[in-house]
Amino acid sequence: MDEITSQTLAFQPFFYDRSRMLPADVVSMMLDRHASLLARSGRSPINLEYEEIQKWCEQNRISDSELTEAMAIDVARRYSRHEVSYRPADWIMNNLFFALADDPKSGFSELFVDIFNAFDAGEYDRSKDRSSEPSELYTRPSITRILERLDSIQKR
Repeated sequence: MDEITSQTLAFQPFFYDRSRMLPADVVSMMLDRHASLLARSGRSPINLEYEEIQKWCEQNRISDSELTEAMAIDVARRYSRHEVSYRPADWIMNNLFFALADDPKSGFSELFVDIFNAFDAGEYDRSKDRSSEPSELYTRPSITRILERLDSIQKR
């Protein structure tokens, strides 16, 4: 994982512009969608379409990279504060990743990729005895490091 620098945070001003729809609102909507899918079918398939991201971007006059980076940070913060468990957080990150990957013109910020990779690392149990939760071994420490670096940059 690369060191997060102020250059990595190309979209830093977006985090502070409260006149736009907050990425937290979109994350909350996606958490509701995840819960609804689980309640209806017992499953939560990947179902976000790139057109939805485009719509949110148009409403907020920002790029898909800006929105998804801000959403990833919100998901990471909620996860680190234990406000959301691993499964729904990972589901959101996977939905965002695959929706962006569907459009050849979309892009991923480095910070989004770092957060996505942190959640991705928790999907696979590497232990032989299966005695530990991979998300606690791999995801939580990575998210903590990412957010600590991010917070130190935003304080400057």
